[in-house]
Amino acid sequence: MPPLRTDPPLSWLQRYSAPVHVVIPLGLYVQMALLAGVASAPGAYAATRAWALTDSWAPPLRVLAGCCLAWGAYFSYTVCVIFVAAAFRVITRARSPLGTFSYHSAAALRWASYNAIGLLVRYTCVNFIRVTPLLSLFHRMMGMKIGKRVLINTAIVADSNLIEIGDDTMIGGDATVVAHAAERGMLVMAPVRIGRRVTVGLMSVIFPGVTIGDDAVIASHAVLPKGTQVGPGEIWGGVPAKKIGDVGSRRAGTSGGAAAS
Repeated sequence: MPPLRTDPPLSWLQRYSAPVHVVIPLGLYVQMALLAGVASAPGAYAATRAWALTDSWAPPLRVLAGCCLAWGAYFSYTVCVIFVAAAFRVITRARSPLGTFSYHSAAALRWASYNAIGLLVRYTCVNFIRVTPLLSLFHRMMGMKIGKRVLINTAIVADSNLIEIGDDTMIGGDATVVAHAAERGMLVMAPVRIGRRVTVGLMSVIFPGVTIGDDAVIASHAVLPKGTQVGPGEIWGGVPAKKIGDVGSRRAGTSGGAAAS
């Protein structure tokens, strides 16, 4: 009769993981509430002061003014929050760490705290700044190495400090670019490097450790698994993504030495 299998003893953090998973989000909610409150204050103050000036207006005009002021306060928040979030990151030195860590580790907690900042922007206003310089500015302030004339048309970007995007690259609508993956109780984090003049197609997925060379094209809905290496000028598509072609000699010949090699 084979010996009975005995599992290794659980650490105290694993044993009490359920309560911990309740307490940590509550702490992150407090963090995000403070940041959102600070970012909301300028617009709310201006809106309330302007609202006070409408006391003598007819009710229909007051309702109209109130609605316009409320939306004005919201868009003020949209601009303010990216700077408040970035300032908090600098003050706290928050970042996604490189390496492989247990879910129940200090590194994982730092990762969660850092990405909570991005989630605040993502879920409250990012759709109003997609494809604008404000979104690129936000990611740059969050630690991303981002080139000139980069267009980001997606809200699903995490671990900005581990991502590098070259000049004239386009990240398509609702693409996913993340530098982390969850694997068997471990959090795996590795840099993502996207070259110059790259097109990342609609709703494609880029996982940690992926490198994409200059002038490459990632087709819509393609999924690049962890550690995928895409060469300059290559076209990749499918699930999981594979090379399906080359951009072509004409484009490669006019896009610089890296693409032509």
